Amino acid sequence: VTTRWGCFACTVLGLAAAAPRGIAGRSQLQIQPFLRRHGVLHRKASLRCRAEGWERAHEILTDFDVGQRRASSGVEGLTKGTAANEFSKNWEDREALWLSVKKLADMSTSLVMGICAGSAEEGVGELKGLVSALGLKRNRLHGMDNDGVPRDMADFGAVYIRYVAATGDAYLSGYDGYYRGVYVTPQLKDGEFRQYGVLPLGLWREDSPAEEQPNDLRSAAQAFIESSMAERAAAMSVELKVTDACEATGTVHVSCKGSDDGIAQSVAVRRWIEASLAQMPVVKKVNVT
Repeated sequence: VTTRWGCFACTVLGLAAAAPRGIAGRSQLQIQPFLRRHGVLHRKASLRCRAEGWERAHEILTDFDVGQRRASSGVEGLTKGTAANEFSKNWEDREALWLSVKKLADMSTSLVMGICAGSAEEGVGELKGLVSALGLKRNRLHGMDNDGVPRDMADFGAVYIRYVAATGDAYLSGYDGYYRGVYVTPQLKDGEFRQYGVLPLGLWREDSPAEEQPNDLRSAAQAFIESSMAERAAAMSVELKVTDACEATGTVHVSCKGSDDGIAQSVAVRRWIEASLAQMPVVKKVNVT
């Protein structure tokens, strides 16, 4: 079942890559000394260097990946995703990440992206933003309905969307993980597998943050926070900011940060934020991150 991108979809797909193996079953690490002695690695590096400009982009994205893995290395299970998300949220140089993604996407011979989002609305919004900002092909989002009957995606939950630039098609499925962000898998002319992520959601907004379309609900929700919730938020040492809002569904997304993550991310604070903003007649749902 397929539909245009104004709707949602559900098809289980994922990103995967097999680990490379070397000569006669040996690992790539085991045969590298042999390759160096015969100049194979040197020639391969020379070929890669001719793709001028991608090395710095690769370095920036790799530095992010390494830092994110370190940030979540000390935890297990579902909390690994939470730790990785917190690392992404606090990454300061988002512009450098975005410029690097643009560079590699522009130089790629093929490109696949995987979006992990908290809701179908958020995921499809991210898909539209990325594809538009990168100037990629836009075709169909598959699996939106059940036997021709549109799904109610309001309470669908977290989603994973796989986008294939070659066709412009995207595939949405349910997602039970806790990671939030984007996997970017560009293939350059050398044919090597490279995957970066989970990169922060919303990097595409770095192109022209000052030119975003006005959002009355977002402005109204932020004004409500500053007038009616600021005093209590300050007492708890938390900072509240409306990061996005959808007027069509009445959904408001709020970022809650504080010096004490235990307080900022507690259930009690989350429920207070949700209950407070629900006093606004136009607000139907509140997502707190």
